[in-house]
Amino acid sequence: MTDLMRKDLQALFDDSRSAHAGLLIQRGLKTWDDDNEKPTKKNLIGKISGVAADNLYSLAFKRWLAHTYENSNTNFACVSATINGRLFTGLPLGGALETGVSTHHTYGMPMIPGSSVKGAVRNYAEHLFAKKDASNQIQYDKGKIIIADDKKAIIDVLFGSDDDENPNAGYLIWHDAWWIPPNSSDANKPFIDEIVTVHNQAYYQGDFDALDTENPIPNQQIAVQGSFYFVIEGVQGWANYAKNLLEQTIQQQGLGCKGGSGYGYFDLDKTKINPYLQKIEEETKRVQEEKSRQEFERSISDLNENQQLVCKFENELKKLEKSSWHGKVSSPPKVKIDGEEYDFLDLYNLVIKWPKDDKKYTLETVFLPHLPNLIGSDNISTNRRWRDRINPLKQEVGLS
Repeated sequence: MTDLMRKDLQALFDDSRSAHAGLLIQRGLKTWDDDNEKPTKKNLIGKISGVAADNLYSLAFKRWLAHTYENSNTNFACVSATINGRLFTGLPLGGALETGVSTHHTYGMPMIPGSSVKGAVRNYAEHLFAKKDASNQIQYDKGKIIIADDKKAIIDVLFGSDDDENPNAGYLIWHDAWWIPPNSSDANKPFIDEIVTVHNQAYYQGDFDALDTENPIPNQQIAVQGSFYFVIEGVQGWANYAKNLLEQTIQQQGLGCKGGSGYGYFDLDKTKINPYLQKIEEETKRVQEEKSRQEFERSISDLNENQQLVCKFENELKKLEKSSWHGKVSSPPKVKIDGEEYDFLDLYNLVIKWPKDDKKYTLETVFLPHLPNLIGSDNISTNRRWRDRINPLKQEVGLS
């Protein structure tokens, strides 16, 4: 057994209640076990598998989603997908642990580097756009797939070119894929221990023939479960084209390693981000409403108290569904202003006590434009009660 961590740090490590999974993978192995069972490695993998996404990561993911989710006003194309089984990504990153996972540098949650996503989709696209011979076999030149002449420009735009004379990185940005933190705490642990058993190990090392008598040695690994959010940025038409290729890639070719054993395949699944989108929409709506409220308050700040009340009444009236008050003269709607409720009649009873200027302002702002809608007629005169109320006011302030 060989110590890989100082003794005084081992005690601190044992007492830790929360951990950055990336640091655990890189620095968490305390000792190197000489036997094949490797209990220290097994315990560390168990500790990593218990790491859950915290609130800080959820907030960071929601912020990233809010900035990148595709709509008609952005240059982003997005894919939400769930791993169909488990995913191996970043296995060589573990060093002495002999297993690893690509993790976010700050938050320690799984991520798929944008370069890996880009490379996987490029490999899929090159096979899709390959030049083929008469027997429909892909043609190669020095081990590289030959791209059909009419598809080379597409490959260059999406992924770039390694041409010595005109190299470029392509015209799209392939962002890192973020792990989607679920709402359920039961499924909030992205890492999971996995056993990969190599049979006939000596044969693959070139020492012996493959024999059925050789005992296979289980190898403890760390895999990832759950869902990922992929983002491609660029001119919208090209970004959407790349999105379609990405969706085909993760379903048919997969990502990461051990695809031949069924690892790394995804199912498209937008439901995992819907709760976050709903929260983002609610927060955006709340911010917009507050901004509109402040702008409205500034717009009426120069008016007197009576006229401000009239403006607030009209503003709240406009927020109501037309069907809730148009033609409802017998049951007029009430709107809440500064904690008090008012309908048309309540406002009228206040107005008749106001100065002429305020009466005229109310007639022009609320009664004359909106009473016909309440009555359900273009002419207030069709309703005797309101006609008898409004006409004297009009005569008093000089409105014919």
